[in-house]
Amino acid sequence: MQLQQLKRGTGGVKKTLRLEVAVALAIKLLVLYGLWYFFFSHPAIRSMTEGMDSDRVATALIAPPPTKTNEPHEEKH
Repeated sequence: MQLQQLKRGTGGVKKTLRLEVAVALAIKLLVLYGLWYFFFSHPAIRSMTEGMDSDRVATALIAPPPTKTNEPHEEKH
């Protein structure tokens, strides 16, 4: 059994390779879009976004962390 030798200038091989790559990329894009749509496009709970002020949320995310105090902590046993 011998492998076929690819000759330069054969347009058929290049066209099929391009087609296979294009189909593979299209399938991957569809899968990624489906994952985004089902898991990330809408909040899981509608009340998660009710009453949310986007400026307040952005400020809370960007604000520096609170400073640590030296108050003694009660130990729970």
